[in-house]
Amino acid sequence: MISRKLILLLGALWTVVAFTLGTRGLWYDEIAAWRDYGSPAEGRAAWWCLTHWFDPANHPLQTFASRLSFQWFSGLGGELALRLPSVLAGLATVVILWRWTEKRSGSAVGMWASALAFTNPLLLDHATEARGYAFMMLAGAFSLPLAEHLHTSNRTKKGTLLKYALVQALGVGTHLTTAFLAVGHSIMGLTHRSWRLFLGSSLAAVLALPILWPVLEGLWLTRDQLTQAAGTPQGGYGLLRVFGGQMAFGWLLIPVMAHGLYRCPQDVRRALLGPIVGLLVLWLTIMISGSWAYTRFGLFALPAVVVALAHSLGHLSPAWRLLVLSLQLYPLGLVILVEKQPIREAIIWTLEHTDQAPLIVGLRGEVAGVYAGARDVNFSLCGLSNWDLNADLDHTNPEVVMVMYPNVAVAAKNILTERGFRLNHTLYGRLGEPPVFTLSGNEEGSIQLWTRLNSLEK
Repeated sequence: MISRKLILLLGALWTVVAFTLGTRGLWYDEIAAWRDYGSPAEGRAAWWCLTHWFDPANHPLQTFASRLSFQWFSGLGGELALRLPSVLAGLATVVILWRWTEKRSGSAVGMWASALAFTNPLLLDHATEARGYAFMMLAGAFSLPLAEHLHTSNRTKKGTLLKYALVQALGVGTHLTTAFLAVGHSIMGLTHRSWRLFLGSSLAAVLALPILWPVLEGLWLTRDQLTQAAGTPQGGYGLLRVFGGQMAFGWLLIPVMAHGLYRCPQDVRRALLGPIVGLLVLWLTIMISGSWAYTRFGLFALPAVVVALAHSLGHLSPAWRLLVLSLQLYPLGLVILVEKQPIREAIIWTLEHTDQAPLIVGLRGEVAGVYAGARDVNFSLCGLSNWDLNADLDHTNPEVVMVMYPNVAVAAKNILTERGFRLNHTLYGRLGEPPVFTLSGNEEGSIQLWTRLNSLEK
């Protein structure tokens, strides 16, 4: 009873924190995805989200869910309305892990699983943004009890096969790399001669096809984006951090995860190995093909890793438990305290310090225009091959220049200094693939605010 009350308390606290973080300003990817795929601009119907796919960065089913949430719950505020489906998906992920683990491994392991999930920095981070990664984790969590049932049941129930296939299909419809969840379970089905599980994975592929059919042409036309490696993170090695359950200290916790797999009941271990093997196959595919991936592309395996860690905690000494939880709580605090990318705050500061149209330098600086309201804003897109900041400065003659992604626009610092600007203010964020260990964030997630030296200070 005490453990159940503790879990309910953690759940209530997690929900309050998630809703609070959901009111933060949107970051680059959330704005870009909303503008490109979800916005009702130009009279686009909600179904438009599911029938247009310009690049692999689109998460069609999540965009569709955010669009409906924006229409139904806009009174909550645009940011929270867009993120509400992800928040609910994150909460559902934890509940599924708790109930399944408690049923299969006892209340103690169930308590550790829910405690680890509710305090997991990766889960909280991606459950409070309007992107598809919370749905990846939800698909991974749903697959565990269904895969275990297909492993162990003596009879094949059509309902279980259909549920399993729908979970896989919806996962792929949210993010392409979730397909490796079915790959991992299929491998486990073949190696353990569980033909029901293999059949479920095959059925998942069939069911996913009609979901993805309207956008397959767009995916084919943009297939080169899957192999472009310039400027991408670590060639896919960051994926392996998921095996430790988080980004900051993921490497250190991989032995703990392996220990948990060893201590699992055999049937549970088989179910957990499906997503874990799928993530390993994804990593091998990326390395062999010369493609790339962010750590978050492998989050479909995070629920399985969390359950494995919970089984390990159930057998570790109190000192080791405290160490594992400490490694998790520190980056969790950074997620809560440090904003991912302070675009909204930077725009507010910029507009308060000039009456003229400011110039925004960025890969796609127009995303920041979402927070400009009726004010005019000019853009200098450093992501273009013919980018010419001097020409943009001559054309716009701004008093304030806002530089997003200063690590990409490296030439901006010298040009702005030569043109009579000074760095007035820097807002830091957590954006970037490398772990952030300080409250000041990192340069990749920062936004620089430059003002002309002879302009009127406001």
